[in-house]
Amino acid sequence: METSRAGGRWPLPITSVEAFTIQVSAKTVWILLELGFADGIAGWGEATLAGAEEAVLAEIGHAGALLAGRSFAGAGEALAGLRSAHASQARLTVMRAVEQAFLDALARRAGLPLAALLGGPERQAVPVYANINRGITNRSPQAFAARAREVVTQDGYRAVKIAPFDGLDWARVDHQAGTRLLSAGLARIAAVREAIGPDVALLVDCHARLSPVMARTVLREVGDAGLYWLEEPLAEDAFDAETGRALRHFANDRGIRIAGGEHLESFAEARDFLARGTCDAILPDLRWTGIRTGLAMLELAAASGVGVSLHNPVGPVLDRISVQVAAALPSFLILERQVRESPLFDAIRGGPQELVEGAVLLDDAPGFGPEPDRALLERCTRQGFIRPASLAGIAGAGGDT
Repeated sequence: METSRAGGRWPLPITSVEAFTIQVSAKTVWILLELGFADGIAGWGEATLAGAEEAVLAEIGHAGALLAGRSFAGAGEALAGLRSAHASQARLTVMRAVEQAFLDALARRAGLPLAALLGGPERQAVPVYANINRGITNRSPQAFAARAREVVTQDGYRAVKIAPFDGLDWARVDHQAGTRLLSAGLARIAAVREAIGPDVALLVDCHARLSPVMARTVLREVGDAGLYWLEEPLAEDAFDAETGRALRHFANDRGIRIAGGEHLESFAEARDFLARGTCDAILPDLRWTGIRTGLAMLELAAASGVGVSLHNPVGPVLDRISVQVAAALPSFLILERQVRESPLFDAIRGGPQELVEGAVLLDDAPGFGPEPDRALLERCTRQGFIRPASLAGIAGAGGDT
């Protein structure tokens, strides 16, 4: 048995597994998880899963019943108690949040940043881009442009991502509607590029809404916009690898990357995804992969000649964890951040993180950094949340748009 930094014996019992809910918008409810240990150390994770909040909360309650009062030698042993052969997405999301919280607690107990516990850091600053989509309720090109200008001039971002193709689903629209929605998206892209100027990177997320013909039309039309990447133009399960590779070559000939892979969950899926050869950059989501598997996926991607990023359009806890993971990786392109969706993002984590030349400086505090404002989380949780039966017609990113 080893003595922990806080003076207790290791391994220490888990004493509590607690959930906090924060209603951010009609479409967004953040779910944060606190893992308490017997020596008073706590670790934090995030289990946000849009449209399945009740299921996630039920799984957190189940995790508490299985973990509280027991001691575990490490995160893997704790997760083994939650593993199921046919686990739901909610169960998997909670398992990943427990892993985040366990590793965060270990780093806090050791007095180390999480990046150091993961073998890093490889860098002291992580380049980031502002995902501004969810905070824009007025979906006009002018409103997109205004918000993009704000995050560049006021917040210091040097890269911006938008999801401009509202309502478009290549498999469900007729030619007339498809042409109209595609044109609306192209107008938003043009407006944002004009607003931010040529020196700020512009990334476009298509949410797998396009057909191969539509995707080629977009790539031709945005030639002057100088896109950093076009993200998830095609649904991977709808088109074969040859079609995806042809689109990638078409984009590369125009100096544009194709990015994808946000739905990957396992190392085997990542291996097969990379073998398809359809993407120049991969951005898995730590909510689906977990930290350790996510690190392995991204190391494999870099060794395969594919650029490395992370999908991170969520709340303040996973954002800080993603910064630490990005800092620990030998190779990393740029990190997504959800920007200006809600002032609660900065309030919960104790204020904004300063950007230096478009990058977040690595926090040298233990774990992923300062702990969330627990009193604020408790107030938000007491207020509860309301989830609409359908997201159709509600502006911003998310399902049913």
